[in-house]
Amino acid sequence: MSPQVARMLGEVRSNMVVVPEGRYQMGSAAGRGEGEQPVHLVTVRSFMMSRYEVTAAQFATFEQTTGRTPVGNGQAGGSYPATNISWEDAVAFIAWINRLSNSRFRLPSEAEWEYAARGGTATNYWWGESYLPGYVNGSGMGGGDRWSETAPVGSLTANAYGLYDVLGNVWEWTADCYFPDYVGAADDGSVRQHDEACGRVLRGGSWSDTPVWLRTATRNWFDRGDRFDYVGFRLAADLTLKAAGDGR
Repeated sequence: MSPQVARMLGEVRSNMVVVPEGRYQMGSAAGRGEGEQPVHLVTVRSFMMSRYEVTAAQFATFEQTTGRTPVGNGQAGGSYPATNISWEDAVAFIAWINRLSNSRFRLPSEAEWEYAARGGTATNYWWGESYLPGYVNGSGMGGGDRWSETAPVGSLTANAYGLYDVLGNVWEWTADCYFPDYVGAADDGSVRQHDEACGRVLRGGSWSDTPVWLRTATRNWFDRGDRFDYVGFRLAADLTLKAAGDGR
């Protein structure tokens, strides 16, 4: 293993934080329509999630080491989030780091993502009901947004669980297939699936989005091979990762 790869793996491990177990009301009764309904109670087991979105430098290390044709924004600089990342790209990156480190990183489920992003709150945004410039890198905000596109990860305030940029910066892939509503959704935070070729859910909004898209309950989806300059991802893992010494 090269020093560059070892350093990147160390960053990934050290950036994992523990999200405590709990229950919350998933969705919104006053959001963007039926896609956020019905609001339903979900119980989430404690798990780990990466403090930051996977960075351009981390994804570029994967591309360079494996000889993949570059698709990410490696030229953007190490501390910016990786963009132009498809769901398939994210899954390939995770499979690679798992092989190297004998770990079990994964994408979060949609229910885990919303629970973690809320940080123990039940409001539109993790800081309250109203949008506040300066808390999120988005579009058309005025005042607090000093980046034309993505911001370096960790540039703004973390939520109560220590997670940065869960709203804004880049849309983040989850493991779930997209369903048009929550009818029939499980109450245990597990991944919703129907077939391997399904479109996949993204959460959190991006640098190009206005406040209605930046709420914790807002949902989006793309085909699993789609790439856009406002889409990236972050990692999750079960607590067994920490028990095995691969997290901190």
